[in-house]
Amino acid sequence: MKLPATTICVLACFAADFRPSTATQQKRLANELKPASAGAVSVQIKNVNLLLTPKIVLGIGALRGQLHRTRSDIPVTFDDSASFSVQVDSAEIRMTSSSLSALMNEYVFDYKGAPVRNVAVKFQSGHLIQTGIIHKGIDLPFQVDASLAVTRDGKIRVHTEKIKAGRLPVRGLLHFLGEDLQKLISENPGRGVQADGDDLILAPSSLTPPPHIHGNVVRVSVTDAALVLFFDSGRHPAALTPPLRSPAYIYHRGGILRFGKLTMNDADLEIVGDRPGVFDFFQREYKKQLIAGYSKNTAAGGLIAHMADYSHFEILTDARNSATR
Repeated sequence: MKLPATTICVLACFAADFRPSTATQQKRLANELKPASAGAVSVQIKNVNLLLTPKIVLGIGALRGQLHRTRSDIPVTFDDSASFSVQVDSAEIRMTSSSLSALMNEYVFDYKGAPVRNVAVKFQSGHLIQTGIIHKGIDLPFQVDASLAVTRDGKIRVHTEKIKAGRLPVRGLLHFLGEDLQKLISENPGRGVQADGDDLILAPSSLTPPPHIHGNVVRVSVTDAALVLFFDSGRHPAALTPPLRSPAYIYHRGGILRFGKLTMNDADLEIVGDRPGVFDFFQREYKKQLIAGYSKNTAAGGLIAHMADYSHFEILTDARNSATR
């Protein structure tokens, strides 16, 4: 049986990993058992809509950083979003109102007994407007008008300007939520929410589903179209040079990277889409995108994966960000 050319390319790229050499196997095992900080994969992203769920989308205009394994015995693995975290050097990340609404409903307030539901977010005049239903003995509609700022330690401060429950104004967030606020924080410590008086402090490192994003937020901007977060750790490594010039890509370099049954040592993997300008990538379903595309190996022994854009598989709502805007 004659193998397709694309299959030959992939097999050639990873042939070194499948030679029945005991020395090679021992070396690989030693690499994978290094501490969690070892084997970090440098990453550079441009103009990518990163889907954490079908409705929670991060519009990444640009990002430079590293992927760090979260367990010492498992390398960065595409098939397990919890196997790594993203350590951001610098980035510009956007969320639309629909995506932020989904984040509130599907993640932040997604727990048994949550007092708040049906949250809808919109942006207006530089403010964040949230509406929804709160249960205080009876169900009451509410509206919160808040401004956003950055804390000294790189988190996001949500300062409540006005609150209405039903048709009545409420004095502050503590008065509005009361014990429910402490319940949100104490029962869901991994949801990235803390209280500071009548303000909420949001930690990007645990605010979204995995892979968690660790970084220092230095500026936040609210437009009528999106919430924009600017990250800067103070580290400014040199820009990576992907093998293929593309306006939208994810490029991985160095460290150990695993996807499916394949493992790349000294990773050199670029992922691009088939839609001009921006690339919709859903890591949880990357295999679907990979199978519908094709791969090419490079002269340097790397791999370029031309994936089908995820928009071909799902009709996305406007939670999908325009990462280039």
